[in-house]
Amino acid sequence: MPICQIEIDASEESVQTIRPPGKLQRFEGVAFAPMGNVIAVATSDTNTVFLYRQDASGRFEEMPYSSLEGQRAKLNYPHDVCFARYGDSEVLAVAQRGGAIAIYEKPVTCDSFTPDPAFEIYGPKTKLDYSDGVSFVPPDSACLAACNLTRGTISFYRLLEAAPIRFEVEPVFELKHESLCNPDGLAFSRCGQWLAIANHGNHSVSIFSRTERMWRDGKMKYGPRPITIIKDPALRHPHSLAFTPEGNHLVVTNAGANYFSIYSPRKFFLRTQWSQSSVTQKTFGPESIFREVHAHNKMEGGPKGVAVYKNSLAMCSPEHGLKIYTFQERHFG
Repeated sequence: MPICQIEIDASEESVQTIRPPGKLQRFEGVAFAPMGNVIAVATSDTNTVFLYRQDASGRFEEMPYSSLEGQRAKLNYPHDVCFARYGDSEVLAVAQRGGAIAIYEKPVTCDSFTPDPAFEIYGPKTKLDYSDGVSFVPPDSACLAACNLTRGTISFYRLLEAAPIRFEVEPVFELKHESLCNPDGLAFSRCGQWLAIANHGNHSVSIFSRTERMWRDGKMKYGPRPITIIKDPALRHPHSLAFTPEGNHLVVTNAGANYFSIYSPRKFFLRTQWSQSSVTQKTFGPESIFREVHAHNKMEGGPKGVAVYKNSLAMCSPEHGLKIYTFQERHFG
């Protein structure tokens, strides 16, 4: 297997930092739009999702051009966000800690998302419980997956119709495994072959492969066992993850440490696994700020949401707002 190395440019002149519009807003989750020209950020405490637009220079504007908030948005502690495209329309899913997913639509003729949800996944049938993470399943976004932190499961909801947008509200598949412990974030590789889960409760990451065996509705599932469980001692309350698009490096944020970690894929006996130690580890913010927050709560102070688009890496935290890095993946052999 060819070796792929990753290099993160973390120099001050290269990293763009965007502060929240107000002091009460805590950035928790982040996502790139399908074209990479918009970034959505969930601010949990103020029940708002901000949308930032890329300008002509390639940098993102310092102030949001739009937001989802107020009674019409029906948001209750939004914790994570993700995008998908169906035809000419974009949709934005927002995971809410109270146990609901709100889905907003941006028609092709509009510049902003509808102020109220086009569809909601909520209620007892959903089995959502402390749903901190959400992601559409690549490559066709025919399912939406969400973490259930207290249940220790990942729930999959099947797309019923793209226009108007509708999903089944009862999971068509639930991923369960003993390695899952307070799953806080999830990420799929671009091809949809791999699913990585951040286990906030036991400082680990579980990586599952899509199963080739077909199930009752003709779709594929993940598991039943992880192909890799990363138990790196440097992982401290992992929060969110993202695969890089070319080399499938796995970026993991640590809510309980002042750095993010990157793990590299390796081929073993025709199977792909990920390294047990990080190949790259980068400090996220000033150590003094981290220590002040961490002293009051050992699960806080570090980076949280993370998203990748091409060679851009977006990462956010309540203390530092949004940071946008650039990176390069180089192949050898």
